[in-house]
Amino acid sequence: MKEELSIRQFNIHEASWPTEGNILSNIRRLVFVVEQKLDGQGESDSRDEESWHWLATDREDVAIGTVRLLPDGQIGKLAVLEKFRGKGAGTALLEQAVEKAKHLGLPDVSVVVQANTLKFYERMGFSTSGKALEDASVNYQRMVQHLAPLDDNVQRLTASELDPGIAVKEFDTREVTFQDVAKIIKNIREIVFVHELGLPESFTGDQADDESTHWVAQDSSGHIIGAIRMSSSGEISRLVIMSEYRNKGVGQSLLELAVAKATRFDLQEVRLNALVGLDGFYTRAGFEKRGDTFDESGLQTQTYAKFIKLEDVHELLQRPSVRGDHYSEAEIAYKLGRDKKLILLRREEDYKNVILEMTRQAITSVRIFSPVLEHKLFDNPELREVLSALCRKNRYTHIEILLYDSHRVTRNGHALLDISRKLPSSIKMKIVLPELRHLNHEYVLVDGAGVVYRLDYEVFDGYANFSDVTECNRLGRQFMAAWESGLNDPNLRQLSL
Repeated sequence: MKEELSIRQFNIHEASWPTEGNILSNIRRLVFVVEQKLDGQGESDSRDEESWHWLATDREDVAIGTVRLLPDGQIGKLAVLEKFRGKGAGTALLEQAVEKAKHLGLPDVSVVVQANTLKFYERMGFSTSGKALEDASVNYQRMVQHLAPLDDNVQRLTASELDPGIAVKEFDTREVTFQDVAKIIKNIREIVFVHELGLPESFTGDQADDESTHWVAQDSSGHIIGAIRMSSSGEISRLVIMSEYRNKGVGQSLLELAVAKATRFDLQEVRLNALVGLDGFYTRAGFEKRGDTFDESGLQTQTYAKFIKLEDVHELLQRPSVRGDHYSEAEIAYKLGRDKKLILLRREEDYKNVILEMTRQAITSVRIFSPVLEHKLFDNPELREVLSALCRKNRYTHIEILLYDSHRVTRNGHALLDISRKLPSSIKMKIVLPELRHLNHEYVLVDGAGVVYRLDYEVFDGYANFSDVTECNRLGRQFMAAWESGLNDPNLRQLSL
């Protein structure tokens, strides 16, 4: 009998407890408390902050289900709204949690479930363990699933294997809606601005908060440790970082996000006021002092500004003569973040090999901008294994892919499409807006240092550099602008029978 494929009626993403906890808790309450009359089951607890969470949403982006995974491998709080059951959402949520446990290297996962759901969990590979339990006249059963080795046989890299010359970020950054995290941001501002610096209470919050764009930094447990905001005219303010996380790159990362947003909206400069004595920090971030110092709330303050230059990404290749080493696999000895040599690429095999070598050395991120995601370069088992291994290193590693059209990869299949469907929280694909498809260039950016670039994706004539932060930042700004406005194509999501 012919089986028909259809796009599933829901989407799943890894959720952030600090910003989406209320949504997750509400689903639990509706299912466990309102529907099943299980008091206490819908409430959040102290372990939510240390757990991984997933949220299922329908086509209208309305929340319909959730599940969490504890660090010890216990899966719980699986809840799907009644009218959406039987459509695969519960199965997909559970699969996400189990898959995450595999990537974390856990030997097994466990659940404690109601007796009437045993068959569902048995179909998902769980087996009963121990005797049944009874709580408030409800029978529960503990079930366990032993995790088999990952099917692609890629060995995990331990912390001891990481290059000591490259540090993994101990924090993550993202843009947020102020209303979602207002209480936390105001608390941090009060600690730093009011209690530490002696500034007035008005520094904890004002009308500009509702009109500004905000970014936050989070530690490995998901706790917000810093924040920054910027107005639509480019005024940056309220950069605040908890004391124990200063001098670790948090402030620089937050500033870069604000500057990238300003670049996207074609602002000519960004400005900020900061305490006198921070010249070194802002100079390293590309800011210059403007005007004389002045008094603000009893503290000497300086205005800093950064001019945003919209550079031509093609400038390097358009020079009359470009000098560099021709790539030779037999002589390859380049180190990501260290070897600042321009490598000329003239053959398909050169591109394939240098992309593989550079991504193999990746520690945190890979960004690919490719109009068609050429199968000859990107659809191969070696690259699949390398990127799969990167996704497993820790929760901060990420891979982002931008392309012009999904038809070619979905029709013919593609290794990177397969792993993006399997690991949607670590590798994501988007479609570039039609208005931004006026260039035929293609590039790969690795860890903010390595770059592989060609002016025309149909011509094998370009370059690579294992350590070119300036070029990587320039292309990275363009990538971020295209990514933020990119389209989520449903054809790139997992299909179900």
